[in-house]
Amino acid sequence: MAHSLLPALRTPHPVRAAVARPNTRPSLDDVWASLAVLVPVIVSLATTLVATDLAYHIRAGEQVLGGSVPRTETWTFTIRGVAWVDQQWGAQALLALAHRGGGFATIAVLRASLIGATFCLVYLACRAKGAEPRSASLLSLGGFLVCLQTLSMRPQLFGVASFAASLWVLAGRRDRPARLWALPFIALAWANLHGSFVLAPLLVLLALGEDLIDRDPGWRRLAAVGAITALATLVNPFGFGAWMYAWRLGTNPLIRATVTEWAPTSLATFSEVAFFATAAGIAAWLVRRRGAIPWGALLWLVTFFLLALPARRGVVWWALVTPVAVASIVDRGKERAPREGSRRANAAVIGAIVAVALLLLPWWRSPSVPTLMDEAPAGLSEATATLPAGSRLLVSEPWGSWFAFASPSTPLFVDPRLELYPRGVWDDYVTVATGSEGWAEILDRYRVDAVVLDRRTWGSLLAQMRADPRWRETFADADGELLVRAQP
Repeated sequence: MAHSLLPALRTPHPVRAAVARPNTRPSLDDVWASLAVLVPVIVSLATTLVATDLAYHIRAGEQVLGGSVPRTETWTFTIRGVAWVDQQWGAQALLALAHRGGGFATIAVLRASLIGATFCLVYLACRAKGAEPRSASLLSLGGFLVCLQTLSMRPQLFGVASFAASLWVLAGRRDRPARLWALPFIALAWANLHGSFVLAPLLVLLALGEDLIDRDPGWRRLAAVGAITALATLVNPFGFGAWMYAWRLGTNPLIRATVTEWAPTSLATFSEVAFFATAAGIAAWLVRRRGAIPWGALLWLVTFFLLALPARRGVVWWALVTPVAVASIVDRGKERAPREGSRRANAAVIGAIVAVALLLLPWWRSPSVPTLMDEAPAGLSEATATLPAGSRLLVSEPWGSWFAFASPSTPLFVDPRLELYPRGVWDDYVTVATGSEGWAEILDRYRVDAVVLDRRTWGSLLAQMRADPRWRETFADADGELLVRAQP
């Protein structure tokens, strides 16, 4: 009798077997999903910040945290008092909070987090469009590669994340229609973060066109959400003035002539080459592909291709839209079982990638400005701190952001807020920066007290000022030199 009970004791109870703990180790599909997020995070942590479009936003953010959104220019001696529509005040406040919380190391982590969140949302949008995990991951990583050069830490990165969040909501609108009501809230936040908020209604309009093409009955709900989304963009300190700011910025001839990212898209950078290459590759694939023409996806692709042509900064929106548009086609009609693989190996791969990301955190390295930042001449800015308060300082425009942040008591000639400057001021700046005839008279006319010269680009002016007895060198390092007006 005792022996006859052993088999029953060794056999799992049928109820217990049914409620056994599920296998929580990751599948191969989980590995693909993690790659779409962690690879962008790792690349971001491995690259430095750039002060040009970052540092002055922190200064503005401190003013916002102090209780007022900037509305008047107070940092220069050339245009002091002109109106300033600081539409990006919300992003500036967030950057200032991050800086307070741990300096530029924390901002580097914030950048990686925003980029990771962006491509997590792109991956989820691809999945919502029907792509299987491997396809969704590869498409997302392809989009990341195309726009890698445009993902610097500045208010636009908050706009990029807002754009991706809107894509995710719209991609899943037919399965999760209630989620559409998140769009007005995304647009409201976006309108206080970056000027790219003008794309929020466009995204809804394109989705509406896709629904009409597909004769989807949900188009009425989407139209109502779109109208509310457009109204939500007016909830900002400047109202419709924020829209006018975006329009003036995009059509400003000075900006389009001098700022490289506003130049027409060509083949000058890797991102631009990748833009044209992906457009040509997708066009060739669609021509050779069998089946019905995907008019809805074509609407998205053609629209953002055309938007990217006038200015290379538009490539980033193409890079986010393209994976989602292609995802709606690439795996259409395919069904397959989830990929499991070796769950131990999968866990090891994900663990290794997470470990690399953790090792790249800036706190394990020297969190100093020279280590974390480009275009931030710390030695020169420390030297300008010895100047009398209120001294008028001329620095190169790319360095203006850093000096606006690091030397707030020293008014500048120009800084990166080019939309504020009249053509005459900019022409005077260029004359001095290039060491052209009349540079000395311009410095006298503006009563400039000190000049910081960038060795890389201001060599002609540097040689002339060294030979001019009205100026004397007070500091020099590998970045450049500080010259001050000699006492009469």
